[in-house]
Amino acid sequence: MTCRRMMILCIGVLFVAGASMVSAKDWPEWCGQASRNMAVKSDQKLPDSVDCNVESDASEVNLQSTKNVKWVARIGRRTTGSPVVSQGRVFIGTVWKGGGEACFLCLDEKTGSLLGSFLCPKPSRTNLEDWAISSTPTVEDDRLYFVSPYQEAMCIDLKILLGKRDPREMEDKTAVEQLSLKSILWRYDMFERLKAYYHHTASSSVLVHGDYVYVCTGNGRSWIPGRIPFSPLPPSLIVFHKMTGQLIARDDEQIGEQLYRGQYTSPALGMVNGKAQILLATGDGVCHAFEPVDPTAHVAPDRWMTTSLRGPIVYFIDVRGKDTGGLSPSEYARSVNLLSQLPKPALPLEFRFSLDVPATTPIDVIPTASVPDVPVLKRIWWFDCIPSEYKKLPFYPRQIKGDGRGHPCGIIGTPVFCNNRVYVAIGGDPNHGGSDSKGSIVCIDATKTGDVTEKARIWSYDTLNQSVSTVAVADGLVFVVDNVFMVHCLDADNGHCYWTYSARRNATCFSSPLVADGKVYIGKTILSATRKFELRDGIKNGQHTEYSSHCVANGVVFTVIGKRLWAICDKPDQKTEK
Repeated sequence: MTCRRMMILCIGVLFVAGASMVSAKDWPEWCGQASRNMAVKSDQKLPDSVDCNVESDASEVNLQSTKNVKWVARIGRRTTGSPVVSQGRVFIGTVWKGGGEACFLCLDEKTGSLLGSFLCPKPSRTNLEDWAISSTPTVEDDRLYFVSPYQEAMCIDLKILLGKRDPREMEDKTAVEQLSLKSILWRYDMFERLKAYYHHTASSSVLVHGDYVYVCTGNGRSWIPGRIPFSPLPPSLIVFHKMTGQLIARDDEQIGEQLYRGQYTSPALGMVNGKAQILLATGDGVCHAFEPVDPTAHVAPDRWMTTSLRGPIVYFIDVRGKDTGGLSPSEYARSVNLLSQLPKPALPLEFRFSLDVPATTPIDVIPTASVPDVPVLKRIWWFDCIPSEYKKLPFYPRQIKGDGRGHPCGIIGTPVFCNNRVYVAIGGDPNHGGSDSKGSIVCIDATKTGDVTEKARIWSYDTLNQSVSTVAVADGLVFVVDNVFMVHCLDADNGHCYWTYSARRNATCFSSPLVADGKVYIGKTILSATRKFELRDGIKNGQHTEYSSHCVANGVVFTVIGKRLWAICDKPDQKTEK
């Protein structure tokens, strides 16, 4: 048996056994592994005390006066993705120096020196928002897969991007732009071709499984009618052949009509009793499991079909200044005889409360749309993660400050698979009205089928703020961080809370916790990953982690703090700043 086959066999055994953690060698994708569990067994001791010896982004770093810092590299002024590590290379999505263009930097894993850059080309359309690359990439061999901030799924040839050339070209923007275009093997514009209209930016990380790339389209519902079109019918999950970029499958759940705002989550992989499940938690607060692509299914290239909304149509009741009296939306609609005031609905209606009304589907027509005529992904099970009692409150105000009355309205974090269970926390974008809203985390039995909302709940835990984080499951414990930076340590079997800790005051958490070497890393805080609370020394740095999450590879933790990427490890060799 070859070494490659032996490695594949070992990985398969780990998946079937439902291993809670894998070894932290390379970290080639979001969460380091397809199960999306932010927990690994480190092959080397990791530090619990780090001193970066820097107070501001303008300060110079003298590595000789730092503690447990291997190297540090400057990155762009805005970094919303997380680092990945593959084959001696570190990739981080950020923005081009001195400008706002989205780009990837590729750094040498040992030294932090720049190996190359990819400048993300902009599609030929107007009103594009200025964002960094928020999609943490997936690297397989010499290919890098990601979703651009302009909602294009892309595959980059790293042999072309990082080929030998004059080092001066890496600093020349025009040369980098030209090389970036040459390195694109395929790209697919989900905005233009699918009419999947994102809200703010595309942040989903892709899942590569077998010969296929699974992508969340990011289709959303605008809260500023007219600025961003709303379409309820584009797919939320699509699949490409990883070599050619041909679209070969999609979901047909019409999730767009059920959305509260947008979709930012990433697909995950579960292996339930030896069979793969593709997990996707959508912007309506539902976690779905799909069968993977059938490789024998025939796919006709670039063929389209017309589809119609099956219903129900979601009707938002603006309750600003109104007293709902504790009634559910449907009860309130009956109490005020709302149906008599509306045009005759073309489909059944589902009522929801809102403060101000988002872009909606007209109730007196049945929407139609053109969608790819490709095989449809078969759904195995689905679970509504939003507690029923939450739905009696108004959802997600338009105002940016929000009202903080405890009504989460979607899922942004990625579902995590471990031991035939799925763990997922709920919460909407805290920038748009929910930084103080009540959240929940649920543990789902992934072995059941159909609508499993009632029958697959193993436990749920509601004593937390809403969360946009992906959880970490390790040694029988679940670590989840909510939007106010409160870390919760829960029992993985029953949801019992062992302890909580506020990792940062007066700030909003957009990061996910990393568990490695018996420690929890979140921002600059380091805790013991045990049932007994223990605070470690942590990372001393005058700046903060804003959006990015840590990763660990080959005994080194890579973390974005301020406008720098730091490589921290135990007793490192000191290198000069790049």
